[in-house]
Formats: sequence, C-alpha cells, structure tokens
Amino acid sequence: MITIGTIPKKLQRFFKPILEQFSKPARYHFWALVIAITVSHGATIDRLSKALRGSTHRTNHGEFLWRSVWDESVVMQQIALDLLRSLLSKRHKDLFFIIDETQTLKRARKMAAVGKLFHHATGKYGTGHTMLKVCLHYRGVTIPWASCIYVKREDAKELGLPFRKLTELAAQTICTATLPQQLRVTVLFDAYYLCPTVVNACQQRRWHYIGVGKSNRWFTVGSVKHKLGKYGRNVLCRSGRWYTVGGLRTTKTYCLAERVGFIKGLGTVKVVFSRRRGQKDNVALITDDVTASMKTIVANYLKRWSIEMLIKDEKQYLGLGDYRVLRYQAVARHLCLVDCAYACLTHVGIQAQRAQGQAKKAKVLRLEPVSKLKQRVSQMLWQENVKDVIKYAHEKPVIRRLERLLAA
Repeated sequence: MITIGTIPKKLQRFFKPILEQFSKPARYHFWALVIAITVSHGATIDRLSKALRGSTHRTNHGEFLWRSVWDESVVMQQIALDLLRSLLSKRHKDLFFIIDETQTLKRARKMAAVGKLFHHATGKYGTGHTMLKVCLHYRGVTIPWASCIYVKREDAKELGLPFRKLTELAAQTICTATLPQQLRVTVLFDAYYLCPTVVNACQQRRWHYIGVGKSNRWFTVGSVKHKLGKYGRNVLCRSGRWYTVGGLRTTKTYCLAERVGFIKGLGTVKVVFSRRRGQKDNVALITDDVTASMKTIVANYLKRWSIEMLIKDEKQYLGLGDYRVLRYQAVARHLCLVDCAYACLTHVGIQAQRAQGQAKKAKVLRLEPVSKLKQRVSQMLWQENVKDVIKYAHEKPVIRRLERLLAA
C-alpha cells in the first residue's frame, strides 16, 4: 500500500505559497489530507488516515477540521489565483466565473445544517445539504473557487450564522471575488440565479453575465409583452439561421435568432433563442452584453458545462459527499479540502502538459481526465516510497530490486 510521508517534489511548488496560512502543527494535516484525497477512493477521515504514514490518529485529523484556525475561503481562493496566474497569457482575456449548486444526501440527523430537500438526481425527497459551487474557467482549464453550504433560517440562528439565500450567497461570491484586472470576466449561471440580486452584483463589478430565461418569463420588445417560450419558437421559425458552434469538447449545429428588449428587474437585455439540430425545445439565453454576437453568446454559455463536470469528478473520484462529521465548520472545511485536491490534480495536469512540450500559448488547454491525474500522483508517491526505502536500507539485493521496480 502506498503511504504518504512527505510532499512529493513535483507538488512542493503547489503547496509552498499556501502553507503560510497555517500554524506549524496544522500544516501537516492540511497537505497530508489533500494529497490523500487525490489518491484515495473515498474521503472519510478513517480512510484518509490509513493512507498517511506516522502515528497520528484519525481523531487528530478530525479535530483539525473544526479546531484549527484558518480561513478556508482565503486558502481556496489563493490556490485558485496561483493556478490562474500560471495560465495567464496576454492573448487570452476571457475568464468565466461559473455558478451552480449541488446536493448531497445524509442520513445523520444530528449533522449540522442538514435539512429536508428534493434531490434532483433521484427525483425523491430526503435529508442532506445543498451547497453553492463556484469555479473559474480559463483557456479550457476549470479551477475551483468556492463551496458554500446553504443553511436554512432556523439552522442559521442556531449556529450563529447570518441567513442568506442561495442567490444572496452567489451575489456575495461575485462581490468579494478578487480577480486579475486585465481579464474580461463573464458570469455564467442557470435560470435560478437570473434575478435582480445576482444581476446587480454583476453590474456593480462591471462584469457581463449570461443566464437562461424561463419559458414563462415576460419579455418586452418595443411596447409588446411576450412569454419567452412561445415567442422564442415563433422567432426561430420566422428568422432563425443555422450556425456551427464549438462547445467544450464537440462542435454542434444550432438554429439561432436574437432580439433586444426589456425584462423587469434586469433592464435592457439581449435574448438569443437557440435550438440544437434534432431537438424540439428552444433555450433563451439572456445577457446584458447587447454588442456580443449570437455565436459568441452561445459558445460562451456552453462553457457552463465545465462546472457540471467539476461536480461530477469531485463526487465520483474525490469524495465530495463522503464526510461523516457533525460540526458545520468541519463540513465546510471538508468541501474546501476536496476543492484543493481538485486544484492539486489540475496543477499536475498543467505541469504534465508543459513537460510534454505542448505550446504554452495554446488558446485551449486539454488536460488529462481526473482518473489519469490521480494515477500520476500515485506514481509520484510510489517513487517517494521507494526512495525512502533505498535511503534507509543497507542490504544491496533489496536496493537493486527496488531500483528495478522503480525503473519499471
């Protein structure tokens, strides 16, 4: 079994800037748990502690999640900014700030902030957590930015936290985000977040936004009111044209048409009606950037799918919902550690791509899938384990055999 004793040399550059945020005793717990999440098949404290070398008991790692003094949002955003700076290019100015939410089902009734919810994935009611997820997307690379737990009003009062709706949490992340000023930021979200609270936050930052409008929403063109769903079908039938638009991985054909009008609470906006070839349903994309072309708006909004892939990878490979802790602070920090682990794998993917001689100025970077990046980290740890045995072994046959294994 591969165990973690030290930070591999190829990961020291990733951890070095952020370790200053921790006290000396807490540094070990942070980097050890993050690396353990990148290579483990689950993220419970018991499973992670078995992958760590040394005599530290799992309860010490559990207490680190709620007793140690550090700000998880500051740590995560510093990691995200370090990754973003490593990718910055003068030729590429567009940065996408993507907002979505996800749910995790939990049976523990005494777990903090657990409440009744409708689980969209299963179509059933249950108990669990709803959390806001925010990520950055730049040059084809997805970088986690924040994970916020939604706490209901009654639970917030009990925990001593200010109550905020999901839309208010989203607006807060927009208002407090510190990003490089030379980049053009566009905020992407679904229909739930297309509301005055989030839109006003975007306007305060002078960031453009693209969101989906519900079919029953009123849209005023000239002096005539229309429902977006019915109006979009008519517009596409009368004046829609076919365009080829590139997405995250594939290129598809869409029938597009645009109109500029007024929506209550949003002001003057451009609406792009879109229907993919072979489908009957149309989508209304709403943006405040009235000068952008239809193809640009659709291509930019297709990048919102990157946060869906981020959530899927974190749940499937990094144990986003594997926490078994009772305290609110511990749950929030578990989510932060999972985001840090994803960022660590992203760092490994970027370094591997550069080592292969691929162009640094490429417009879109294609990183390896998370499963292969986990294998790369496992290989790093394997090499560190073998070197440690060679360092302390005194029998030449053992050393030669380990060297052959390392070469293989």
